[in-house]
Amino acid sequence: MPTSIQSFLSRIPELRDADQRAFLYSDLDQQRIDNPEGYQEALKFWTQLLLSACQHGLLSAAPRTPQPRLNTTLASSDEDDEDEDDVLDRTQSDDSEHTEAASVLCFERAGLAARLAFRGDTPTGVDGIVDEMERSGIVVEACDYLAGSTVRRWAGRFVRHVPVVGRQMAVLAWGAQTSQITLDSSLVVRSLVEAAASRVADAHYARAACALTDNLLSMDVFREQYAQPVLTTNGKLSLEDARLVLRCLEDQRQATSTIIDAADTQVLIKFAARRAQRVQPVTEADRGAFHVVSTRDTIARQVTALESRVLELDLKARNAVVRKLRTQALGYLRLKRHVESDVLARRQQALDNIERIVLKLQQAASDVQLLQAFKSGTCALKGLNQEAEDMHAERVFDDWADQALRADEIQAVMDDGAAV
Repeated sequence: MPTSIQSFLSRIPELRDADQRAFLYSDLDQQRIDNPEGYQEALKFWTQLLLSACQHGLLSAAPRTPQPRLNTTLASSDEDDEDEDDVLDRTQSDDSEHTEAASVLCFERAGLAARLAFRGDTPTGVDGIVDEMERSGIVVEACDYLAGSTVRRWAGRFVRHVPVVGRQMAVLAWGAQTSQITLDSSLVVRSLVEAAASRVADAHYARAACALTDNLLSMDVFREQYAQPVLTTNGKLSLEDARLVLRCLEDQRQATSTIIDAADTQVLIKFAARRAQRVQPVTEADRGAFHVVSTRDTIARQVTALESRVLELDLKARNAVVRKLRTQALGYLRLKRHVESDVLARRQQALDNIERIVLKLQQAASDVQLLQAFKSGTCALKGLNQEAEDMHAERVFDDWADQALRADEIQAVMDDGAAV
C-alpha cells in the first residue's frame, strides 16, 4: 500500500507518460468545450484517482502533531518511593508518540491541486473535477452530511473557529489530545462511508452477544474497535471517519448517540439490539450501564498495564543483578512487590467486583427481554381469544353440526335416487 501521495501517483501509468500527464493536468474546463469525449475520459480518470487516494488516506488534512505521553521516563533513583497514584499514572501512558489517523472517507478540498503535483506539473483542472463530483452526488460537504446529527451538535460545542487563509479551521479538544478537524473544506465520499458503515454493522453483530452492555460504546472504544472494518488495517479510526460512519448508521436507524455528561465531553453510542431491528432511544438504564462498562474498561486497562509494569520491573531487577548493582536490584524488587501486592491486587479486586455488576446488568436486561416476550405473547393470545369469542364458538359448532347433518340427508336422497 502506498505510504505517500507521490508514491501513489508514481504507480499510475497515465501519469508516468508525459503526454498523457500533460493532457490530464491541463485546463479541463477548456477541454470540456474543445474535446468533450476527452473531457469525459479525464473526468472518469480523476474521479477514480481521487476516490482511490482518499481510500488510502492520502488526501486528508496534513499529519497531526504527535502528542507526547506523560510519565514515560523511568527515574530509577526514586522508583522505590512511588505511591499507588504514581504507579497508576505510569500505567496509563506508553513510550510511543500518538499521531491522529488520516481520514479514509473524506478529503480536504483546500490545497488539493498542490498535493497532486507530480514531476513538476500541477493539475489546473482538478477543482472543476471536484465540482462535477459534487454535482453528481459522489461527494458532499462534511458539514452538510453531518447536519442534524448528535455527533455534529456534540462537535459544535468544542469547535473554536480560527480564520486560516480564507477558511475556518475547527479545533476540537478530545481528552488529552487535540485534533484539527476541517469542517468547511472537507468533502465526504458517500459510497465509501456507506460501505464502511455496513462493514462496521457486520462486525458489531458478528461479535456482540446482543446483551445490554454489548451495544453501548464510547467514542474512543468505537474508534478502536471498528478501525479494522473501515481501515482494513490495524490502527485507530480518525475522529472525522468515526463521526461520518456513526452518522450513516444513525440514518439507517442502526445506531444512535447522545451526549451524556454535564461537561459535554463524552458521547454514548448505542446500537440496535438486533441487526434487523431499529435502535431505541437512549434510556436512563443505558446511561447507568454505560457508566459501569466504561469504568470496567478503564480498570481493565489499568490491570493490563500494571501486569506489564511488574514484568518490566522484574526484568530490570534481573539486569541489575547481572551488572552486580545490588542496591538498584533491591529497589526494583521492592517496587515490584509493592505493585503486585498493593496496587495490582486492589485493581484486580475492583475489576472482579465490577465484572459481577456487569453480569447482573446483563442478566437483568435478559430478564426484561423475557418478560417483554411473555407480555407480547399474552397480548397476542388475548387478541386471538377475543376474536374467537366474537365468532361465538358454540354457535359456529352448532351451525356446523346442522349443516353436516343437512349434507348427510342430501347425500342419502341422492344415493336413493341413484339406486332406482
